Amino acid sequence: MSESSWQKHELEYLGCCPVCSSSIRVLEHGGIEDRVSGIPGFWDYYRCDECGVLYLDPRPTQESVGRLYENYFTHSAIEERERANWLDKFALGIRNDYLNWKYGYQYHPQQSGGSWLMYLLPPWLRHEWDHVARHLPKPLPGKKRLLDVGCGNGDFLRAACSAGWDGFGIDFDQKALEIASKCGVKTQLGSLEAQQFDSCTFDVITLSNVIEHVHNPIQLLAECARVLKHGGAFWLTTPNTDSIIRQFFGHNWLYFIPDHLVLFSVAQLRNILESMGFYAIIERRGVHVQSHWRASLAIQQGKFGVQSIYLSSFVGRKNQLRFWPLEFFTFLTPSRQGDVVIRAIKH
Repeated sequence: MSESSWQKHELEYLGCCPVCSSSIRVLEHGGIEDRVSGIPGFWDYYRCDECGVLYLDPRPTQESVGRLYENYFTHSAIEERERANWLDKFALGIRNDYLNWKYGYQYHPQQSGGSWLMYLLPPWLRHEWDHVARHLPKPLPGKKRLLDVGCGNGDFLRAACSAGWDGFGIDFDQKALEIASKCGVKTQLGSLEAQQFDSCTFDVITLSNVIEHVHNPIQLLAECARVLKHGGAFWLTTPNTDSIIRQFFGHNWLYFIPDHLVLFSVAQLRNILESMGFYAIIERRGVHVQSHWRASLAIQQGKFGVQSIYLSSFVGRKNQLRFWPLEFFTFLTPSRQGDVVIRAIKH
């Protein structure tokens, strides 16, 4: 990595895997440039020969990592985009009716019969909204304490609370938590370990695109296991290093950015969770391949910035027929989809 813009004390050099501590490794991708947020430097990802994870080395220390989030997208509330025509409004009504019926949300407007129409569409469209709802059923009386680790601006917790969950969020990002608090979400700043929750406190814990950002992912997972009740549900999503998009685009994969410190495959995370006493279930991501493809292609083409790479790829319709063969392929083979999505039950 180029160190011209980072002081020596702002970086830590690992020399070994942060997951299994093995020092046997190969340089998988060297000289990665952050074209999304513009974080200076050229970054190296190594693959551990022992457990197979990819990890950044050197990487920002826990004290300096905040530089990576100064202009993060969670610093503003995510608002529903304007539905300009009747077809978009109809699609929104179908989505809302499905989420309200299956997960207990309170979204408006609703399209009567939309929940049934959803089952007539290609299944990866339905699975997209299951993923948005994090596969959580409607809460049961006395079993509805929900912790969202890395809650960001609280968008998910707002929806979950509307369904009856008693939601609580934690995050390191003060700016994002200010947005969440304004929306009425209960939050606390800092790490999960710093909260010192009692053991077996929560019925459900979720981590959406969090574990790749932490310096010690095994410690975080172990703490989640401690504060989750027996029989409780743990839900996690993170970029998938075995994805078909990474295989095609290589170092231009959209998830190679310097705030992603450790990256996993489906099999690696499932093995880790099962070694901690979970029964792990692999869930489908839903429609997503075309968004990941467009973002990675934008990086390959030399585009720059969140707007040009991420927002232009992820916001808007996701029904381009030319991508449906890839969506169908990842529907059949979840181990190759763009993200790891795991729902696990604590024994």
